[in-house]
Amino acid sequence: MTDKRIAVVTGASSGIGRAVARRFAEDGLRVVAAGRREEALASLAREAAELPGAVLPHPGDMNGEGYAGELLDAAGREWGAPSVFVLSAGRGLPGTVLGSDAGQWQGLIESNVTSVLHQLRACGSLFRSHAEQDGGRQVRDIVVIGSTVGRQISAANPVYGATKFAVHSLVEALRQELCAHNIRVTLVEPGFVRSGFQEAAGYDMEWFAKVAEENGPLLTPEDVAETVRFVVGQPAHVHLDDIRIRPTRQKG
Repeated sequence: MTDKRIAVVTGASSGIGRAVARRFAEDGLRVVAAGRREEALASLAREAAELPGAVLPHPGDMNGEGYAGELLDAAGREWGAPSVFVLSAGRGLPGTVLGSDAGQWQGLIESNVTSVLHQLRACGSLFRSHAEQDGGRQVRDIVVIGSTVGRQISAANPVYGATKFAVHSLVEALRQELCAHNIRVTLVEPGFVRSGFQEAAGYDMEWFAKVAEENGPLLTPEDVAETVRFVVGQPAHVHLDDIRIRPTRQKG
């Protein structure tokens, strides 16, 4: 990527989102990095000071209805109109339909579905408006981090999986709505990633250790970031719209 594009990355304080933001900065992109953890974002920005690109930290709560618009506005004020938006923010929830904590269901849906809807509408509307102004001459990318459990039903992790099924549907619908404007909407579906996601969501780490033993070496956030980099680096007429990336030894 040599065009020094401007990007917004959510969930950038850790895991996949952080790896994507850093990889973009390594490639010379200017990145608005969003997440809940202010110090983690500040640390990322300090690292980026030594890289060809730049990172502007923008801490906050993605569940806020207007937050995605704030990120887009921040990019516009700092550098100009963004042409890349990566949605990586989200949370997990262990447990089955019968065994999961019902008190967390609504929060999970708000974080993983409703918030994504607001983000997709905000960036999709802005990108379409800009495309209508320039006739779609500039390619624009919306990349959403999904999950293999959003395609393959898991009896052990169905509530989280259900939110990813919903997101996958929204991504494809938006792709169809925007593709005529030269806007690429892409779903990336990682399998098992060692990123701290499981610990933060409260998964059984003994179970995860067994998963790692059976399926590892597991993916790293940097592996997924490299995939995102490849997607947005394609020529304008090429769109990789749905990519699954798994550890080589992962069966399901």
